[in-house]
Amino acid sequence: MSISNAFQNKITELIEDCKVNKSELPHLIGVDYRSISNALNYGIIPTPRILIRIADYFNVSIKYLLGTSDDEYFNKSKVKSDFKTRFDFLCKEKKITCYKVSKDLHFDQSYITRWFNKNYLPSLELLDLICDYFKVSVDYLLGRTDDR
Repeated sequence: MSISNAFQNKITELIEDCKVNKSELPHLIGVDYRSISNALNYGIIPTPRILIRIADYFNVSIKYLLGTSDDEYFNKSKVKSDFKTRFDFLCKEKKITCYKVSKDLHFDQSYITRWFNKNYLPSLELLDLICDYFKVSVDYLLGRTDDR
C-alpha cells in the first residue's frame, strides 16, 4: 500500500474543480467507497484498475492524477487498448520475449502468466519499471493513450 500526499491533494483538487459530491464519486466511476475515502483521507493509492477509472472519469493522465506531473494535457486513445495488448506489442517491437523483460527487470515470470491468463494488472511499481524499460508512459502501456 503506497501513500502519497501529492495524490491526495490532486484527487481532492479534481473533485472540487468538477463540483461532484465526494460521496457520489465512487458510484459514478464504479468503485468501492473505501477506495475514494482512503485516497481523500489518507492519500492511499488504489490499485491500477481503480486509478484508471478515476483518471478516465477526470480525463487526466495517471501521472497527473498521482501528482508526479503538472501537465494537464491528456489525449485519450481513439481505439482503447489494454495492458496485455500493449505489452505484447512493445515486446514484438523490441524483438524480445515478454520473459526477457521479466529477466531484465528481475521479477518472476509467473507474473506475466498471471497478467495474460487471468487479466491481472501489474502493481504500480512494476508498471513504472516496465514503462522505463520500454520508454513509454504508464497511460500508453495501459492503453489509455497513443502518446508514448
